Amino acid sequence: MPDDEHTPLPLLDGTLPGSFCREEVLVPPDPPRVLDGAEWPDGLIVVERGVLDVTTPDGATARFGPGSVLAFARMTAATIRGGDGEAAVLVVVTRRWPVQRVTDLP
Repeated sequence: MPDDEHTPLPLLDGTLPGSFCREEVLVPPDPPRVLDGAEWPDGLIVVERGVLDVTTPDGATARFGPGSVLAFARMTAATIRGGDGEAAVLVVVTRRWPVQRVTDLP
């Protein structure tokens, strides 16, 4: 891993293969947003800037900083918000459909 923490990650600004797409999502600090995994695509979520706070149903909070990689597709009943009073910028990398899955191959 490079010593320079400001070196961009390839998922964030590099060229992706044509079967993938990338979008930015801004998560404001307030109000906390209920995390419905069904609304998030089945893909990777990378914290690009800021801090993301995730609070679980039992009240535990986890903080994720730049470079953290998450997946929300199956999470429910949690909340997310930008931490430290600032918005978090997430990069969501997903597959473009239709993609032939390995299980679909002859």
